[in-house]
Amino acid sequence: MAARWAALAFMASVPASSEMLMKLKSEDSLTTDCYGFPARSFSRSNCVKCTYGSSPHVPLNVGDGVTDFTLPNIDGSYTTFSDVLVRKPTVLIWGMWTCPAFQGLGEGTSPPFDECSYRDEYDLVDEYGDRVSFVHLVGPEPHPTTPDVNFDSGKQLMNYWSTVSQPRTWVERMAMAAKVAATKHPDAYLLVDTLADAPDGRERNMPAWCTLGHGARTALLVGQDGTLAYSQDWFHKSDMAAAIDAHLAADA
Repeated sequence: MAARWAALAFMASVPASSEMLMKLKSEDSLTTDCYGFPARSFSRSNCVKCTYGSSPHVPLNVGDGVTDFTLPNIDGSYTTFSDVLVRKPTVLIWGMWTCPAFQGLGEGTSPPFDECSYRDEYDLVDEYGDRVSFVHLVGPEPHPTTPDVNFDSGKQLMNYWSTVSQPRTWVERMAMAAKVAATKHPDAYLLVDTLADAPDGRERNMPAWCTLGHGARTALLVGQDGTLAYSQDWFHKSDMAAAIDAHLAADA
């Protein structure tokens, strides 16, 4: 946890602002163990669409306060969202290995899948990383191999990008995160949503995914006061760039 204390020391040197982080909710507000996973499998009666009527599902509206969280990096160190947000507005982007949109298999099709890949995410970080922080989040796999099913629909939606079963242990999830890490921009964070057997000992299942976005490629732009400035059910580079431009211009 040395990195955590170093980050807190840095925060002490950041000039105070009456508005900075004022609407960010405490970690105590996190929702965990949604869908009963991993003890309970996703199914046609236990999925995003059958629970909320549509998928993906972002349980936040623009203007709502976003909830703080602390998650491990791929190297086992920990990062707290507020420590990142205090520096710059921040984009949170989900992306898992078995998501065809993340892999770029929608390129050449219609929006949002034409600009939804890890390459598009990399280019966005390259363009805006000096003004905005980017946090890539890894959660449950959307297209695992049978008998596991897609968490959006509860159906078996296997294709050639379905290469692994649904990770149910911390070791298995970290293995998938390592694959995703090879695609990320060096200036972006990569944080792994925890499972109950994670070494932090907090026994939480998917607190960030359950709280911030039930989907495979959702993206959120969060202002430094902690409010949601813009959200996407599916990440789209040009639309997110336009939202970032508008947010930065409003804060100028």
